[in-house]
Amino acid sequence: MKIYFQKESFLVQENFEKFSKVNKASGSIISFVGKVRPITNNKEVIDIEIEIYKKMAIIQMKKIISMLMKKYKILDYLIIHRFGKVKPQENILLVIVASQHRKEGFRFIEDLVDWLKIKITFWKKENYLNDYEWVEQKITDRKIFLTKN
Repeated sequence: MKIYFQKESFLVQENFEKFSKVNKASGSIISFVGKVRPITNNKEVIDIEIEIYKKMAIIQMKKIISMLMKKYKILDYLIIHRFGKVKPQENILLVIVASQHRKEGFRFIEDLVDWLKIKITFWKKENYLNDYEWVEQKITDRKIFLTKN
């Protein structure tokens, strides 16, 4: 059970294979990869800059995971979230979950990603060709969050 916030890129396949070897007894291993979109609001994204208050983000993440572990029967997880400058199509988030049954793993990942969008201390700035924009929480994400909690 590991959480990483890092500037460095990561290899999905390598992390998946290592995780799978450690979790041979699970009935299901599910992964999610989040990538930087090349276009947002009809604007071409050059890169995004993610700032993080790492100490607070780890505390928040541990609280969220503790809550989700009580809700779903998860055997193990790996979470990697990048910060710093990330270019379009680069990986920004990796979540891998081991569980006995697939539904538990899928639900854990879906809820975790929803929580990440609302509760973790990140600041994201999308840089375009001639300007930039700070990314704000979407009303739809907040509504999803409120209906689940």
